[in-house]
Amino acid sequence: MFFDMHADVWTDNHREYIKGNKDIIRKKYKNRFIKGGLSGGIFVIYIDVFKTSDPEELFFQNLCSMSEELYYSKDIVHIIKNTEDFEKAQTLNKFGIILGIEGLPGIGSNLDYLYLLERLGVRHIGMTWNEQNAFATGQRGDENRGLTNLGIKAVEIIENLGILLDVSHANDKTFWDIAKYSKKPFFASHSNSRTLCSSMRNLNDEQILCIGERNGMIGLNSYHGFVSKNENEKNLDMLLNHMEYIAEKIGLDKVGFGFDFAEYYNTPDDEDEGLNGIYDVTQIKNVKSALEKRGYSKEEIENIAYKNFFSFFKRVRGK
Repeated sequence: MFFDMHADVWTDNHREYIKGNKDIIRKKYKNRFIKGGLSGGIFVIYIDVFKTSDPEELFFQNLCSMSEELYYSKDIVHIIKNTEDFEKAQTLNKFGIILGIEGLPGIGSNLDYLYLLERLGVRHIGMTWNEQNAFATGQRGDENRGLTNLGIKAVEIIENLGILLDVSHANDKTFWDIAKYSKKPFFASHSNSRTLCSSMRNLNDEQILCIGERNGMIGLNSYHGFVSKNENEKNLDMLLNHMEYIAEKIGLDKVGFGFDFAEYYNTPDDEDEGLNGIYDVTQIKNVKSALEKRGYSKEEIENIAYKNFFSFFKRVRGK
């Protein structure tokens, strides 16, 4: 079993709802999840502010389609809100899903909406996708702008609510501001090593060490552009090289996978973003086989696959 620390499932779900389709997880993804050995993940809503004139309205629409889909799939999905829910999901033989928000443009400048999201069951928040919003700055924003004063307050609220704080899309200034103002462990749910692949979406060595020192964790991202700039290295082996590079710095107990599969957000006209060896969710089991070939024990593989994340969740949530 694998827990995917980052999946844009709600993006595709909303597209299907616009077409009039419902019960998407059962009809479109259940068998694919089972084939790949996926036991659950952080399913996120993200809003591309560069393609919409009203991010708040689009965010509300996504929340509604997500909520309706959770009704249809209640017999196969268990929402993870607290630590004991991981075991409950396994006992019930359901997919264990954490509700996540990747970027906060959808709440405008309304700090009180964070409390509403927690009440709805949200247990993961990234301050920004790639945009510059009222709270923080992403990779396409001003490199000299980090957290705003509202963002500093948002970090405090997010941590007080026991919500996982994600830095994967934060620009460097925002990352270090979060490191300065946060008190709990935080994580990068879907980022690799910038030393091995020079994308700014990846983490430099100092950021990796900071996450380790703060008792956080890092999820490895299978998007080919974050794995290597060399076409011959855009494969699963190179992704595992990233894992080992990061684990050598902060420990094998602080790594996992946030696959970021393109099948959830790509449209037919988008570029092919699948990685050789682990192209989509149906090929997750290839990770287990590749780790076995590298000599990892059954216990180590289970830790990487899901147990490390469960421990991280408990460190943040506390229950």
